[in-house]
Amino acid sequence: MSASGTAPDGGRGSNRSRRRGSGRNKQRSGTSPVTVTFLGGLGDVGRNCTVVEQGAKLLVIDFGVMFPDPAIMPGVQHVLPDMGWLNSRAADIVGLVVTHGHEDHLGGVPHFLRNIEVPLYGSALSMALAEHKVTEARLADRTSFHVIGDGERRKIGPFDIEALPITHSVPQSLCIVLHTPVGALVHTGDFKIDPSPVDGRLTDLGRLRALGDEGIALLMADSTNADRPGRSASETEIGTTLRRLFSEHSDRRLMVSCFASHLHRVQQVCDAAISEGRVVVPLGRSMVNNVRIARQLGVLDIPERALFGVEQLDRFNPDEVCIVCTGSQGEPGAALSQIAGGAHSDVTTGPDDTVILSSHPIPGNERSVFRMVSRLARQGAEVIHDGHELVHTSGHAQRDELRELHQACRPRWFVPIEGEFHMLARHAGLAREVGMKAKRVLTLTDGAQITLKGNELQVRAGVPAPYHYVDGALDDPDTEVIGERLALTAGFVHVTVVLDRKGRLAAAPDIASRGWLDVTKHADVVEALSGEIAQAVEQAIKGSPARPDADEIERVTRRAAGRFVGTRTRRRPAISAAVISLN
Repeated sequence: MSASGTAPDGGRGSNRSRRRGSGRNKQRSGTSPVTVTFLGGLGDVGRNCTVVEQGAKLLVIDFGVMFPDPAIMPGVQHVLPDMGWLNSRAADIVGLVVTHGHEDHLGGVPHFLRNIEVPLYGSALSMALAEHKVTEARLADRTSFHVIGDGERRKIGPFDIEALPITHSVPQSLCIVLHTPVGALVHTGDFKIDPSPVDGRLTDLGRLRALGDEGIALLMADSTNADRPGRSASETEIGTTLRRLFSEHSDRRLMVSCFASHLHRVQQVCDAAISEGRVVVPLGRSMVNNVRIARQLGVLDIPERALFGVEQLDRFNPDEVCIVCTGSQGEPGAALSQIAGGAHSDVTTGPDDTVILSSHPIPGNERSVFRMVSRLARQGAEVIHDGHELVHTSGHAQRDELRELHQACRPRWFVPIEGEFHMLARHAGLAREVGMKAKRVLTLTDGAQITLKGNELQVRAGVPAPYHYVDGALDDPDTEVIGERLALTAGFVHVTVVLDRKGRLAAAPDIASRGWLDVTKHADVVEALSGEIAQAVEQAIKGSPARPDADEIERVTRRAAGRFVGTRTRRRPAISAAVISLN
């Protein structure tokens, strides 16, 4: 597919802007091309990765994880963008830019560095978080860390990038602008337009408007909340709610759970706790690490006198303590999930506790979160979540904020990114609502490639972009392994067939099973299965002019077992067979 047009088709807001854009596009008609490849984030929440190619060199923007759905990805810890195409172009990659410190944009960096050595770029906080991860993975010798300040322009190979401040739920998030021969490319990363952020650092809409006046060739923008009308609440509103709740629960121990990277929220939790005379106890590995890193950078302002380790909890009465912990998404190994399950080595919960979930379940995590809430309630704790109080606001722009972004940027082309496909589609619809021509709004999927040259844009065949599964120290289980794990969730049946020296059945086939049925209650079913297999094997032996080999008998056994199990029990356990010949 290819398309061409001039600036008026891009929905410019004034005739003056349209004329200026049209002239500039003609000047660029003979410029070298710029290609953008989307390796993740177009159809899922997470696994974000965008690659820009200019002058035969590649710049990677983000390399994040997606948290798996255990119902369809059993045993998988993380899902990453596929590295196949990147590995084939490893020598051409000049750097990896991190837009912000959330796991779905930063979490896959250690895996990336195991394959490809490149320098990392981002804000001071993003680089500090990345350095901790990389050092912990013993990969620090494979990269270098480069801090980019707000408004700074930096050359990375042939790429001329500009980093703009943009508000999100993690401090120091960046909007990345690439100044290219075809015009500016704008990648928002995750963002919202918060008029009163906790740190006072505003989204630089003025610079985006100026870039829009000059002519933005391509806008790639966060779509996570494209379904939601209005505007997201300001982060400072959550602080007001937290202070009231802390005052109302002054006689109880308080636990507040949120993302460890949501440091604006952590700051407000700590402010509310300290104002009520409580000490703060970070809990959970990532929370402890992030609080330490953010305090060192000055991102968090928590006095030393108010901060204590979990080993010092016994020094204080319950109403003198606020625990701020990980686990708001019901992750099995996180602190709050362990507390809810009675498995935490240092903290238990009961009727004297109030637990505040200062988050909202990521799509797919709802069941895990409310299972955890129920466990806490069974132990007597009071649980408050965003269904009860304004204890969470999204870090992603809703429709009015997205509209404001589009009106500032007025791009020639637009690709919605970072969201499930229905979110991308809704964001595409909004772009058309604000005046963009339909042909200039592209709703793409992972693996898509687009090339901009002069005033034209071409959608290319794309590259493979399957899920890359990570499971423990040995990663890369493929789709076949995941399929086998899913099959095993329905149990398994193993059949052993013994043949005598003449190739006949030496005994009735032996049936072993786990997770299929209760063999003590259904001995008749097991016996019938053995008989069905024996009959099939005997027919195969009699019907063969030569003595069947063990492989053929094994195939006959598996088919007969599968047919019987499916018909008789309406279940689909994994089935295996072994044939033993007494030669």
